[in-house]
Amino acid sequence: MGLPIDATLGERIRFYRQQAGLTQKELASLCEVSESAIRNYELGNRVPDFLTLHTIAGKLRVNYAAISGEKITEMEGALQALYKLEEIYGLYPTEVDGHIHFAFRDSIAVGDFKPDIDAITRSPGALLQYRILGFMKACAQHSAGEMTDEEYALWKSKFPAFLSDFYEFRKQAGRTEEETFDGDAPVPSEKPQSPERSRERKINSGR
Repeated sequence: MGLPIDATLGERIRFYRQQAGLTQKELASLCEVSESAIRNYELGNRVPDFLTLHTIAGKLRVNYAAISGEKITEMEGALQALYKLEEIYGLYPTEVDGHIHFAFRDSIAVGDFKPDIDAITRSPGALLQYRILGFMKACAQHSAGEMTDEEYALWKSKFPAFLSDFYEFRKQAGRTEEETFDGDAPVPSEKPQSPERSRERKINSGR
């Protein structure tokens, strides 16, 4: 049995320890910590500090990002995220005309998508491709100057569940044209905001 995608830190330590064929006592000796410390790390009762976790990863001969669940803002964490995309959604790297691209193992032609959410949700890979249709349109609009940096940041924070908030913002900005994003239809926000409140809120652009 492999390591669960949502494994905790303790579960990752246990998994890689067992993969290395080590007992808790043996790993503790290698890392110069107590056996109870390793036991508590694996149970989630304690969290090893940065240096201790680095030592554990080194003794188990695994990438620190793999065992720590590193954030994707770090290079190793980004690679681990790509590995998970391959495991969950079948998204893998390939070379096309001398350039690296990512492709779905079970790729679906854009023209073959149908508004049958029940059928699409049976496959994580299919659902991700369906959502990416909307991402493609928003990205194209941003690149063409039809969507500002702020609007693009807002869109990404709202799509798909709260896309109606984005439409409302666009209307208030004087963009009244009809628009939909392939791969999704507007979904009502749980708590619609008044126009006055919407004008005051900060756009998710890091400012």
